[in-house]
Amino acid sequence: MNSPSLGGFCAFEGLSALGIPWREVSYMDKERNVKQKIRKIFADMVRVERLLLLFFLVLSLVVFAEALYGSFLNLYLREMKVELVKIGGFVSIYSLAALLTSIPAGILSDKVGRKIVITISLVFLSVIVFSYSLAHTVEQVYVLRFMHGAVLSFIFPVARAYVMDKTTEENRGRIMGTYVLLTSLASLAAPIVGGVLRDVTGSFNPLFYISAFCCVGAALFYSAGVKDFGTGFTVQKFKFPRRELLRNRVVVVILLMWGMLYLATGVLSPIMSIFAVEELKMSYTMLGFLGTAMGLVYMFSQYFAGTLSDRYGRKNLLIYPLMIYVVGVGVAGLAQEPILFFAMYLLVGIGAAPYATVSYSLIGDVVEPEHRGLASGAISAVSSVGMIFGPLLGSAIGQVYNMRVPFFICAGLVVLTIIMLFFLLPQDKGGEVPHEA
Repeated sequence: MNSPSLGGFCAFEGLSALGIPWREVSYMDKERNVKQKIRKIFADMVRVERLLLLFFLVLSLVVFAEALYGSFLNLYLREMKVELVKIGGFVSIYSLAALLTSIPAGILSDKVGRKIVITISLVFLSVIVFSYSLAHTVEQVYVLRFMHGAVLSFIFPVARAYVMDKTTEENRGRIMGTYVLLTSLASLAAPIVGGVLRDVTGSFNPLFYISAFCCVGAALFYSAGVKDFGTGFTVQKFKFPRRELLRNRVVVVILLMWGMLYLATGVLSPIMSIFAVEELKMSYTMLGFLGTAMGLVYMFSQYFAGTLSDRYGRKNLLIYPLMIYVVGVGVAGLAQEPILFFAMYLLVGIGAAPYATVSYSLIGDVVEPEHRGLASGAISAVSSVGMIFGPLLGSAIGQVYNMRVPFFICAGLVVLTIIMLFFLLPQDKGGEVPHEA
């Protein structure tokens, strides 16, 4: 029997007889292996991005459904003769539900898988949205808003956790931006369609019917078209996070940021659309166009901020756009004409857009996969705290003083957030964020 060394020697001798030096063959083998690895990586990437695209299409349908009536929900309450001071309570009850359910939803998705959680939640969402058309009393709408906030906590935070699962530090910002880019496309036409339908029919019910139908369609498409999603969509062994998240400085600062920004947003949430229609005399159609224009600006801002954060750092792409936010909100509160208000809210769209994409990318960088559902749920919960107290504060101030003051309070809260991020958030270089225990 020939020894391995002798067999190898004979093989190299045979190659030499054909005029092919053995060293060149070795190099060719290495080059071929590298090419095969590159092809495999590319094929895996294409497969992942194809799965993500299908997933984004499902979420886009849900976003369209929510945006169709969401821009006018406060006006729907006004049509039911609800006082301005009480409208803040509807936003707060919605946020209270999200606060109570976001963390359990994230933990559940970490344990049993993202897909089953989202599928069941889409079915419940369709029933809730349709039920708005059947509500006749304030108490009934309160119950529906609570249920609405609870069920959405099982959809969008869990969806972001899945996107974290399927991305890396090098491309997470870009993919998060793409997620927002594609889902935002669905919301661009929705406010216009909703505004025109409301002006033409004189009723909000058609908006609820169409939205419920979209949610049912999303559930069917999701269950039939999106099957094997791999990590994050299979049953996994659950590990309790203990203190890992709370001992991570980056996570704590991001949670504080979300709480402060959503407190600022909550102050304006019961005021903005009513101020535009009642004070500046905007039509429903023009308000719908504003929602669409903001969606367009928001969409591209999210994408470019996420992509740039991969290269220039997450912290920079959190702080500087928020300065634009402050200018937009502050000047909008001084507006006397609809056109100036319209333009300033486009600046708000530019400034507010990046923090969601960039902060979730940052969380994905520093949190292990088995805890990302919990982290995403924690962000939603902290945001809900801001949205519980913010609307109550904003609606009360708007009732007692005037509807311009909440704009300035919102701007001040965002300024405090910028200062907090500047001093407390660790500086990162490109996509390399320090993992702090």
